[in-house]
Amino acid sequence: MSINIKVLNSFAFLALFSLSAYAEMEMNIVETVTIVGSQEDVAGSATVLSNEDLAKMVDTDIHKILSAVPGVYVRTEDGYGLRPNISIRGTAPDRSGKITLMEDGVLTAPAPYTSASAYYFPTTGRINAVEVLKGPAAITQGPSTIGGAINMISTPIPEANGGFVTQELGSDGLSRTHATYGVNNGTLSGLVEIHENSADGFDSIMNVGGDTGFNKSDFLAKLRYTSGVHELTFKMLDIDETSNQTYVGLTQSSFENSPRKRYGMSAYDIMNNDGEQTSFAYIGNFEAFTLTATKWSNDYHRDWFKVDKANSTKAHGVEDGIDEVIAAANEGDANAQAILDGNLAVTIKLKHNNRFYTNEGMQFNLSKEIGNNAVTFGYRDMEDSESRLQSYECTDQAEGGSLSALVSCSTGFTGSNNRLRTTTATSWFIQDTITMGALAVTVGYRSEEFDKVELRWDDGVPTRTMLNSSYPKNSSGDYTTSGFGATYDINDNLKLVAGFHQGMSPVFGGDAEQADNMELGFRYNKDVTALEVMYFASDYANLVGECKNSSGGDCEAGDTFSGGEVDVSGFEVTASTVVDGPDSISYPMALTYARTTSEFQSSFDSDYFGTVASGDDIPYLPASQLAAVVGFVTDTGLSGDMRLVKYGSACSTAQCGQFENIESYTFLDLSLRQKLSESMTLYTVVENINDDVDIVSRAPKNGARSQKPKSIKVGFTFNF
Repeated sequence: MSINIKVLNSFAFLALFSLSAYAEMEMNIVETVTIVGSQEDVAGSATVLSNEDLAKMVDTDIHKILSAVPGVYVRTEDGYGLRPNISIRGTAPDRSGKITLMEDGVLTAPAPYTSASAYYFPTTGRINAVEVLKGPAAITQGPSTIGGAINMISTPIPEANGGFVTQELGSDGLSRTHATYGVNNGTLSGLVEIHENSADGFDSIMNVGGDTGFNKSDFLAKLRYTSGVHELTFKMLDIDETSNQTYVGLTQSSFENSPRKRYGMSAYDIMNNDGEQTSFAYIGNFEAFTLTATKWSNDYHRDWFKVDKANSTKAHGVEDGIDEVIAAANEGDANAQAILDGNLAVTIKLKHNNRFYTNEGMQFNLSKEIGNNAVTFGYRDMEDSESRLQSYECTDQAEGGSLSALVSCSTGFTGSNNRLRTTTATSWFIQDTITMGALAVTVGYRSEEFDKVELRWDDGVPTRTMLNSSYPKNSSGDYTTSGFGATYDINDNLKLVAGFHQGMSPVFGGDAEQADNMELGFRYNKDVTALEVMYFASDYANLVGECKNSSGGDCEAGDTFSGGEVDVSGFEVTASTVVDGPDSISYPMALTYARTTSEFQSSFDSDYFGTVASGDDIPYLPASQLAAVVGFVTDTGLSGDMRLVKYGSACSTAQCGQFENIESYTFLDLSLRQKLSESMTLYTVVENINDDVDIVSRAPKNGARSQKPKSIKVGFTFNF
């Protein structure tokens, strides 16, 4: 980009003379959690998926919901969206670690600075609406600002006493109960919500059988006090999950023979997690300015017990790592395939990926309008941490595939298995939108400062008294980013949009990932027709990859690697309209399309990225994305929708070996809803109606995974 950054910084600092709050935010005294406000006026790409949008397909998988947002790509893992992998405009999708995730405007990743990987993600089935920010509009929502931010909006406190119950049953033992009840007398109001979701799973386990489903439970409570211009809200969320999921994918031959089976050695794999979140939010809607302030605390624990070494003694001439065994089998090693199939006796080593996370802090926004300036000042002070206490258990796989009982094979509380990492961070931003007739210019400036400390111990047991001689290790970061956006009203229906911003994603123990980003496009709105077209380009100064068990690589989980300079560009289209038909039937239609290209700018070898040649694509970034939704609405209460989604081809590595490619794939979903009364609605949803069997991801990087099979769910919602 040929933009003078010093000029940008100077321009942004002019706004410091007028203290502010988020220019794009429309403050709402009933619910104060939105970050987008008026989507049409945002000086950058933004999408709001309302509760009405979410109700059409009754989705509980965030991957499917985000198919309606161009430039947002996903990597499916378990078919239910339990642990999302989300990319915005080319950011690394692994555990959504390179985007800012929020619930009700509060950072919700377990440790967004120390370990941003989202093994926890807000339960989608209880979410009321979703906001997605891209481009310069995301500069107010850090710490990660390269791709953008996603804000999940929880169920609002009702304006009058009442609630609802949703009950659904479906394929593979699916059961979901969602119930709320709220009261409101004007001054005091509150809400209680439960969400229970479970399934038996659609995979079967070779040789030994076992459960491949999940059970997830949320309990949420809100209490609000409102008096005049003041509003204080307390929110508490308790979460619990058990899921019998695995990292282990299939070799190509196993996938072709039986794509929805798992290897017997993964029968013991299980994820257990639990957590508690609390927050106090204040809003003061004064005549001269608006103040919002939030104090929060999130505690989260997860233990994913899973296969680590598929052949821990390196018997039969085969390496021990699970991904190495799958890679060897893909290359034709008969012993490696036999180990996976359970036809050779080996020792399997499983690891408790046992982590404890904290995330707590406070933030406030101050907003004021001064003449034709709408100014925002925001500040956040927080601390987060990740603590690892990882032990190992072993099982012997007999010839024929049976597994022995688990036994402790190593205490393992040394090095990376007994680690504590902590980050303290402060950030602030200022943003000013200057309206000059048809032209509105928004300038923003963000500052991020953080200090990181890592400790490791050498104890053979988890007492943490024998500190490793190389620790503690300290690092710090001090980053400032700037951006501007502009909208120009050609007429009442057509608006031009342009913007540029510097983006940053913090990295523990290394230099932050940084990129310059620009976008240019237009919005058209007239009556029931809307069209938005955007071109974007992101120039990475240093693409950073973090080693994770889910991504593979010859590296230790948590280590970071530089991918050098990378260019990403593309265009995004969103269109919608409603066609009136005969007999009072209307036909809503929506189309989303994105085309993206990416190129590494240098050639290198890396333990994480592998062998990369200049011009290679970023892993897991599909060349295209298409989503089309066509529905009908009658005046008898009957309505329905058909959703077709197609993702282009991608690869799990930059070099894209023979068994690392992911061909383009499609899914087709249908839904029908019948409103019986003002209180009762029945619905049915059929997902993947064609029962397509496609490779939708490879995890860690060689193991093929299929999309969720054809499944049906039926349910009702009763409002009272």
